[in-house]
Amino acid sequence: MKPHMAATLVRLIYVSRITKECGPKDLQEILDVSRRNNAELGVTGALCYSGQGFLQCLEGPRTAVNELYRRIIQDARNEDVTLLTYAAIKEREFGQWSMAYMRADQIDQAILAKHGVSQTFDPYAMNAEQSLGLLKDIARERAAFLARQKHTPGD
Repeated sequence: MKPHMAATLVRLIYVSRITKECGPKDLQEILDVSRRNNAELGVTGALCYSGQGFLQCLEGPRTAVNELYRRIIQDARNEDVTLLTYAAIKEREFGQWSMAYMRADQIDQAILAKHGVSQTFDPYAMNAEQSLGLLKDIARERAAFLARQKHTPGD
């Protein structure tokens, strides 16, 4: 790589099912480790979880995103890991998030309907375009929620 050439940014979106051995404590650990590691690697993204599995977008330098995806595939807490899209990008959609996160049962039904998702969120029923749109709306909703929390006076 030439010294002044910036690393190629990529966006990767995948879905996976969680194994039976993966419980609530594991989910929090996944989120905590993801946020810490992603910040160090310059990776941003969004994660949506339901009983059906994970929908996740990773954005960042190609080498870092590829390495994270390899680890995800090998992680025993995931199965049926399916790549929805992988492409070079000019700019990030989730640049302010080391990992935006929302459980599917926290998502407004209107947002799910907007992206063609039935009341029961199944990440495997979505295509790449629906997935990205849903994750963008989830991140926007989460940012608005966190902003309201910050400005709400304490009890």
